[in-house]
Amino acid sequence: EGYANDVIPRARGDAAKILQEAEAYKQQVVAAAEGEASRFIAIYNEYAKAKKVTQERMYLETMEKVLADINKVIIDKKAGGVVPYLPLPALSKKATN
Repeated sequence: EGYANDVIPRARGDAAKILQEAEAYKQQVVAAAEGEASRFIAIYNEYAKAKKVTQERMYLETMEKVLADINKVIIDKKAGGVVPYLPLPALSKKATN
């Protein structure tokens, strides 16, 4: 009986701790999902207003993320030259060093 008096309260405490951690994790996951859903809805609403502009913006944002650490110059054939927001002076210095 002494053993049970020691183990049972400890087990109940551990169970309560696990339940609290699970509830906190659930709230975190739900909040993240709601945030992503809100972002999607906002993007969709902008897309519905101006499809081409939204597509172009999303493309440029994605390319900016993908190519952030790549040391290359990208030329847009339609623009007839180097994309104007590239840091060409910094690239030139790296090429000469």
